[in-house]
Amino acid sequence: MKEAQLVENDFIASWIHEIKTPLTAMKLIMATRQSDPDIRKMETEWLRIHLLVDRQLYMTRLPALESDYVLEQVSVQRLAAEEVRELAAWCMEKNLAVSIEGNDATVVTDRKWCRFIIRQLLTNAIKYSPTGTSLTFRTNVTEQENVFLDLIDEGPGIQPHDLPRIFDKGFTGGNGRIHNASTGLGLYLAHTVAAKIGITLQVHSIQPQGTTMRITFTDSNAFETVRRGQADNIPL
Repeated sequence: MKEAQLVENDFIASWIHEIKTPLTAMKLIMATRQSDPDIRKMETEWLRIHLLVDRQLYMTRLPALESDYVLEQVSVQRLAAEEVRELAAWCMEKNLAVSIEGNDATVVTDRKWCRFIIRQLLTNAIKYSPTGTSLTFRTNVTEQENVFLDLIDEGPGIQPHDLPRIFDKGFTGGNGRIHNASTGLGLYLAHTVAAKIGITLQVHSIQPQGTTMRITFTDSNAFETVRRGQADNIPL
């Protein structure tokens, strides 16, 4: 069973890499015609396809995350800014103002997987934000040296009875059913990855005042602690 799953994951990963070639070619063609409004609309649809393909690739890598994990010191605000740039076309289509506030902080984490978490939260926020509203990333450092990265939107908020289930696999909630735009995977994957790499996700929402998704980086990353312990026990 496990061997069959590995074979299937390898097949999916191979397919994803194959489909990225025409997607890259399409991106290059669109870049030469940025002044065409129809091309700008196509760029947003291209972005949605790209995000779906990219998410599927991460899903195939998830079972082997522990072997695909590299710790480094990274700027929290830079991580957020990189994802904002990736999704800029979608934000512009919906006329969303995106800002990054607060004092920057450096954390120890895996850049690639942490960006994946931020991407799922940002994608969700863009999807449900009304046109012409704003999205805010806000950073803060507590006295205990924990680092917060909040993503604040001005969307419809989450119904109280949905809050305990938003990280469940396949759960779409009231907003997802209304907009018919939810797969119930984005927040589940973000929460799953966060739990594996020592990050905490929390949500605060009051209808209809929007939603705040909080990413918390503790002062000591769980993976870093384990690795240090292993290094200390290696015989010289």
